[in-house]
Amino acid sequence: MLTANERKVLEALKNLKRARLEVIEDNTSIPRSTLMSVIESLKSKKAIIVHINKVEFIEPTDEGSKRAIEGLPERVIVEKVYRAGGRVKLEKIKDLAGLSEKEIAIGLGWIRRKKWGKIVSRTLKSRILTREGKVKEVTIRETELIVDSIPSKTVTEETLEKIVKVGSLRLDTLTNAEHNAVSELLSRNLVRKKVYEEVEVEITSEGLKLLLEEKEYITAITHDIIKKKEWLIKEIKPYNIKAMPPRLYPGKKHFYLEFIDMIREILLSMGFEEAEGPIIEVELWNFDVLFQPQDHPAREIHDTFRLKFPNRMKVDENIALKVKEVHERGGKAGSRGWRYKWSIDVAERLILRTQTTSVSVRFLAKRKEPPIKMFTIGKVYRPDTIDAKHLPEFHQLDGIIMDKELNFRNLLGILQEFFRKLGIEKVKFKPSYFPFTEPSVEGYIWHPRVGWVETFGAGMFRPEVLEVLDVKYPTAAWGIGVDRVAMIIMGIDDIRDLYSQSISYLRNRRVLWG
Repeated sequence: MLTANERKVLEALKNLKRARLEVIEDNTSIPRSTLMSVIESLKSKKAIIVHINKVEFIEPTDEGSKRAIEGLPERVIVEKVYRAGGRVKLEKIKDLAGLSEKEIAIGLGWIRRKKWGKIVSRTLKSRILTREGKVKEVTIRETELIVDSIPSKTVTEETLEKIVKVGSLRLDTLTNAEHNAVSELLSRNLVRKKVYEEVEVEITSEGLKLLLEEKEYITAITHDIIKKKEWLIKEIKPYNIKAMPPRLYPGKKHFYLEFIDMIREILLSMGFEEAEGPIIEVELWNFDVLFQPQDHPAREIHDTFRLKFPNRMKVDENIALKVKEVHERGGKAGSRGWRYKWSIDVAERLILRTQTTSVSVRFLAKRKEPPIKMFTIGKVYRPDTIDAKHLPEFHQLDGIIMDKELNFRNLLGILQEFFRKLGIEKVKFKPSYFPFTEPSVEGYIWHPRVGWVETFGAGMFRPEVLEVLDVKYPTAAWGIGVDRVAMIIMGIDDIRDLYSQSISYLRNRRVLWG
């Protein structure tokens, strides 16, 4: 029994004999996704033969795309030198052409090979004045590139532009000259080969026989079929009423992003405003403003990601002077400070932020008048071994509250209210220590499946922190490990699952909260 779509395909192949999928698609107007299942069905009925051919394509690399637009290094160098008078010292070419040393070396090599210019050296004698004040004669070797004209565009350049313009080219469609050009482009890593499978379908004698013998079936009842009474002259394909309909998977947000959005909505409903800050941060804001001494273990390389280049950035001198005073002598806060020589060189080092509290203090440096209720959610980075409980990057939620009459009890009450809205009724606090808050607590939440779990730290900003920021009112702060809270609420045992990209896993996940 042939379906309507199977009949369409066989009718098309009756004329074409053998055709690629895209040709059949054009001739039948059957979408590719449906066509593939029709092909498989006809194959099982021995009505067609499916041929799979491997076809080589050439496509540009990122460097190839760049060179198609900006020009090959040899082209850039030759044109710049010619316009500069046709004679330039080699050491001047980098600034003239705006290329890297590696690109210049490649360009000069191809200029020699293509004979687009000449590299000549000459020896000059010069006199210099020594440290002792004597005149000394020295020999200087000077090397120049000489270019007499700008060459016409080569087949290699034209082929590269053609490949970039269309996206990819079949190797078997290229001319001999283009094949030679592609060989050069491959050797220069400007293009790469890709092998794709091309499917061709051929009708068999059995397929032709089915087309002649089989009558056309009605596979779907439409208004026209009823109106024209086609059901009286055509047979209706039997329906299996027990067959399950196809399962649909509508698009949806990643379940962890939904969870983070839910936290955001809760805090906004509680009157907080959201702030953002840089991921690449100077140690000044990540540590020093928070009264963490520069010899603190958390600032060692095994606990912090430091940038290699650029590795430092200038900081606000006014803030830096206040930090120096507080760290060395305690400032006006009634503190003794840390009693060491504070270094601005350390404070200017660039790192990946290890805590979102850096966003909180940056916010306070600009907003000093109460009332303030601010939060930030973002990624933080710490060197760690990847396992079921740890990742080198994870989400942290930081918040601050500032008001004239604010006290420690207010902070604990707000945290309890936040977790209650999140569906967690039991929260307990345990005295703790943090360099930038006093008093401080560790926070635990209760979950029936796992019991008490530590998830946050909180406290009142120390006077040393407030003095640096020029804040004159009590300020409370907290930091919550969002990943850990999400794992507890959603019953996830492996932190890596929060960032899963597995389609089957994501289709079956849903956010579970109270």
